[in-house]
Amino acid sequence: MVRTLFSNRRLNAGALHLMASIALAALVSALVFGVWYPAPYAVVAGGTSLFFLLVSVDVVMGPALTAVVASPVKPVAEFRRDFALIVALQLAALGYGLYTMALARPVYMAFEVDRMHVVVAADIEPAALAEAPPALRSLPWFGPRLIAAVKPADPAEQLKSIDMGMAGIDLAMVPRNWRDYASQAPAAWNAAKPVARLLARYPALTSELNAFAAAQGQPAQALRYLPLVSRHASWVTVLAGPDARVVGHLPVDGFF
Repeated sequence: MVRTLFSNRRLNAGALHLMASIALAALVSALVFGVWYPAPYAVVAGGTSLFFLLVSVDVVMGPALTAVVASPVKPVAEFRRDFALIVALQLAALGYGLYTMALARPVYMAFEVDRMHVVVAADIEPAALAEAPPALRSLPWFGPRLIAAVKPADPAEQLKSIDMGMAGIDLAMVPRNWRDYASQAPAAWNAAKPVARLLARYPALTSELNAFAAAQGQPAQALRYLPLVSRHASWVTVLAGPDARVVGHLPVDGFF
């Protein structure tokens, strides 16, 4: 009898905590995938792996600890104290996880010479934002914004940019290089490659490219593409003319 009661109390407390944790994880997923990492950035920017790491630790550990402390011989007041401590620790871990995901969120997709570059919040020095064009001096919170990153015109700045590039700091990570995408759209279109080249390499993409083209009222052969790079993936971004607008992304390597 005591053993049954012992088992039931642990199972019931752990199960209730698990259900509450799953409900909270569902709310968090709406924020992460609906706002910070909209498709395809959940994959391109690594949002999916970060989220499931966060959830697997937070959702499993909290209910497991609750089941451990839910002894049937423990006074109610003591159990409530232990449970409150577990919830506080769980929420602190969740808060830290969300903070990490916020730092890793994609803020810009920048056209950069011959590619699209996904820039995340952690790539940007906050103090350097003052050097960006006025409209770009704050980092977006509702999904990445399409911009362009240009090479410096000053020879001294060009040399500095080369040194920074060798250190892993690309053009798109430097706010003073940012420009409105529309101003650089002709350069993006000229740098983009014909989609026929992509189809020759990846014929299985025919249906996806036809769908992109149909949505734009153009033949598929009129589309072009640029490689899309991030720390987590190498895809391609598909463009439609004449304004080099982004019409889709595909999970294949565009460097060939």
